[in-house]
Amino acid sequence: MVVLYHGLALLSLFTGDGPPDTGWTFYVPYSIKTGTNVTLAVSAAFILGMSSILTGINFITTIHRMRAPGMGWFRIPLFVWSLYATAWVQILATPVLGITLLLVIVERVFSVGFFDPAKGGDPILFQHLFWIYSHPAVYIMILPAMGVVTEIIPVFSRRNIFGYKAIAFSSMAIASVGYFVWGHHMFTSGMSDTARALFSFITFIVAVPSGVKVFNWVASMYKGSIRVDAPLLFVFSFIFLFSIGGLTGLINGALATNIHIHGTYFIVAHFHYVMFGGNGFAFLAGLHYWFPKMSGRLYNEKLSKIGWGFLFAGFNALYFPMFILGWQGLPRRYYDYLPKFQGLQVVSTVGSWVLVTGLIIIFWNLLRSVKKGPPSGPNPWGGTTLEWKTGSPPPDENFEEIPQVTRGPYYYREGGTTEA
Repeated sequence: MVVLYHGLALLSLFTGDGPPDTGWTFYVPYSIKTGTNVTLAVSAAFILGMSSILTGINFITTIHRMRAPGMGWFRIPLFVWSLYATAWVQILATPVLGITLLLVIVERVFSVGFFDPAKGGDPILFQHLFWIYSHPAVYIMILPAMGVVTEIIPVFSRRNIFGYKAIAFSSMAIASVGYFVWGHHMFTSGMSDTARALFSFITFIVAVPSGVKVFNWVASMYKGSIRVDAPLLFVFSFIFLFSIGGLTGLINGALATNIHIHGTYFIVAHFHYVMFGGNGFAFLAGLHYWFPKMSGRLYNEKLSKIGWGFLFAGFNALYFPMFILGWQGLPRRYYDYLPKFQGLQVVSTVGSWVLVTGLIIIFWNLLRSVKKGPPSGPNPWGGTTLEWKTGSPPPDENFEEIPQVTRGPYYYREGGTTEA
């Protein structure tokens, strides 16, 4: 389905009407009136949404029905808990977007007035339906990243995870409360003061389970035998950058400040600190952590740390100035700006070069190590979860015999040694 989505998107480039010119939000009424290939692009997004729903069903069915013998709900790795919460968001939120996209197609083809005010429709209704999905979509991306972080911290601090159930339930809480905060994207759209105050309050509430996770991650490392290898460096970066993104999210959720910074570079910076500083760094943490398991080889640790240094420095040089630019009033999505914003724009541009240098170093190191890295052995990190109980890379069917689970996924003795 993903291949079909990209095929349709590419097809829109070569047909007579040209690619859609609406931006990624397809906001009405422009997306209904424009003569470009909006229908084709929206159809592609609809198909991709079907893929997302089926993926969520797949994960939930697998977690319910195919756990190893002895693996009760509170013996599941916390990464799996994060995927479980994510899957429910995919199943429950994605159909709302799918229906909305179908309504856009119907209105374009049959001129039915769902969203066009000239035909009796309501463009604000489209925004509500769009953000009912598109804000939970943030959690579809960040919850698996949080799960990756939770897997890495016990291994590199040689400590049992602090507050297993609190982390598991906080994933479900984020998935649950995250459905009800979409309105903070629309504080300037003209909704009632009561609705704005309610959405602002719920936005602050959804930050609580994220704070629980950050506290438990830090508590898990307290008095641990910390081994600062590349995966943990990316995890440290995730916690730091995601915390900045989360705290600035609270600024966005406050009504008075939101009116000032809505639609500015402040939003761009906040979004990237959550999505790139969160998802991106967690992805790289997981890629380095499970690289030996996937390839059976080790990467060059020194090169990974150098790449991390460039990436972390470049990321902050690129995106932190945007907080200042946004606070000063620079709007996003404008191709030009006033001369007073030039200095920080240059800083951001140079930061992007440093960031890309870090990514090149990181991926060159990993790609090179697939063939030339030294053998890793089955468990180079000393992990205690099931994937480290088999070969690297795993054999066909993963295990020679079905494993019997007798305890939780994280267990270290005092001093950081694994139990027999």
